[in-house]
Order: sequence, then C-alpha cells, then structure tokens
Amino acid sequence: MLNKRKSITPPAGNTNSVDEMPVWIPGPEERILVLAPHPDDEILAAGGVIATSQKSHPPSKLRVAIATNGDASYATAFFHGSHTFSKQHFRDMAAIRQQESLNALIFLGLNLAQIRFWGFPDRGLSPIWLRYWDTHQPYRSPTTGFDRSEQALNSPVTQYTGMSLLRLIQEELTGFQPTTIILPHPQDAHSDHRTLATLTLLAAGIHYGQHPQRSPRLLAYMMWTGNKFWLTGARSNEVTSKIVAKKPLQVKWQRLSMSLDIQTQKARALECYHSQNFSAGQLLQGGANSIQEIFCSIRPYDIVAERQS
Repeated sequence: MLNKRKSITPPAGNTNSVDEMPVWIPGPEERILVLAPHPDDEILAAGGVIATSQKSHPPSKLRVAIATNGDASYATAFFHGSHTFSKQHFRDMAAIRQQESLNALIFLGLNLAQIRFWGFPDRGLSPIWLRYWDTHQPYRSPTTGFDRSEQALNSPVTQYTGMSLLRLIQEELTGFQPTTIILPHPQDAHSDHRTLATLTLLAAGIHYGQHPQRSPRLLAYMMWTGNKFWLTGARSNEVTSKIVAKKPLQVKWQRLSMSLDIQTQKARALECYHSQNFSAGQLLQGGANSIQEIFCSIRPYDIVAERQS
C-alpha cells in the first residue's frame, strides 16, 4: 500500500514558495483533457480545475479519461471483507471504484459523454509499456485475470498492450483536440503515473512532431513521492521504466487557487470515494483541505523514455 502523502509542494529544486508561483485560471476558450491513472486521481489532482471549468466551459470543452479502474489494491479488497482475493472480487472492486469516480465527476457537473474509463490494469501500465507492446502477447492482469479492457466504459474494449493505450491517447488528441492536458508528472514515484505520463508525452510528440507550436499546454501533477519500489506499485522483480532527461526538466510551477466554493465542491466530491477510506484516507483528507492545485509545465521533448527488457 502506498503510504507517501500527496505532494502539495513542488519537488526539491524549486526555489519559489507556493505563494510566489504564477496563478493559472482556465480560460473559457481552453479545451481541457484531464488524464488520471486511477479513480480518485482526477479529483485529487484536478478537482478544482474541473469544478472551475464547469462554471465557464461548455461540456464539449472538458473531458476526463481514467486509465485503470484501480482494481489491484489488496488493502482496499481487505477493507471490503475479502480474505480470498478472488479474481471476481477484484473485478467487483473495479466496478465500485469506477462508480465512485462517476459519482464524483457527475457531482462536479460532468455528464457521461465527458468521461472515459479505459479499463487498463491497475499496477500493469509499466509492464505493458516495457514488455507487452503489441497484440502478439497482451498483458494479463494477475488480479482480474483479464487480458483486455473488459470493464472499459464509454471507451472501446482493447487488448492490454502498449500500442493500444498509446492509440487511446492519440484518439483523444485527434478527436477532442485539447489545448491543455493535465497529466501525471513523468518523475512521479508510482509506476502507473510515470507510465501514463510517458505515453502521453510520446503521443504528443508523435502527433505534434511536425508542428510543435500546436502542441497543447502540458500541466503535470506530482502525486506520489519516494523512490522505493514498494512505494511505486511495482513488484520487486519488475523492470521499471528508465526516464532519461535530455536536460534538467524545466521547473515552471504554477497553481490554481480555489475559492471557498470550489474547495467545498472538491471536498464533497472526494467524499464519494468510500472504498479508499482505509487505504488512502489521509490522501483524501489532504486533498479536501488543500486550497490550491499545483502543476508543472512540461513539453513532449523534455524527456526521452526508453523501453527496457
């Protein structure tokens, strides 16, 4: 179980305090895509952005995509009375967590057409990126037993491969045409977060390679800190992705300051995640008490992601 708190201040190396950071307010013309590795990440990282945008944006200009259903949390399964950890139990937990995110997002004013659940395996994004790239050998989840996104919602059912996930991101870039993408930070301690960030940067680099000036603004959130494998969701014998900086990441942090009304909406949305009270209660409480959301501006070319075997 992850036990590091959400990073509410930038990682080491930033010389400015949070209060000195530039304030970002989503403009009414922005098309915002929020990418989350697991159910609840979308509200923890960007619930204020979502609530703020709903006040000024038509539904067609805001979309949320959640990569996994958070089905691999043994702590959550145990909290809900499982002592056998059967595949069916983890599938049930995936459905519960999916519904919690739906409830939270609908509470903030979104409709189903604005929400995507890609149904990829929790804790499986890193091995998919590293070793299961094409359809010849899709990844099989050790918790649900699926090798395809059987529990996707408002999204096509695809095999658990790196190419499939990359295509889902590319389809959002092509179809939704975001001007701002909110995504995990590529140096987050959690392997699912890092991998989703890497694939998003890869998709953006491919899609806008010939016209980098058209690339959307990429705002990254740091959720998990720490550098030990048991804090990343990776198994001890799993090869993790290697992120090599071409040069030090440009540390350009900015913040969304939430009004009391927006903060209250975010806090109430976080109350929808009942299944996470045991495993992530402090994280949810920290998100509910926060008065601002912090993002780092990055570019598709700030890192090189290398797949290793």
